[in-house]
Amino acid sequence: MRAKIDFVTIVDEVLLQFTSKPNVDVRISIEIQADTKVKFDEGVQRAVRENCKVLKFKTAGFE
Repeated sequence: MRAKIDFVTIVDEVLLQFTSKPNVDVRISIEIQADTKVKFDEGVQRAVRENCKVLKFKTAGFE
């Protein structure tokens, strides 16, 4: 089983170390993979695609 990632902890313990310094350009990359034995229904797929578009993700797709 994979460990859960706590984004608040990442922000507090890592990101703030950089952003507290002047003249630091910080970029964050996130890759999300969701696996299931059954296909995600159209409502979930539509919601994910729309949310990714609003959040300006570069790509969002389902296989």
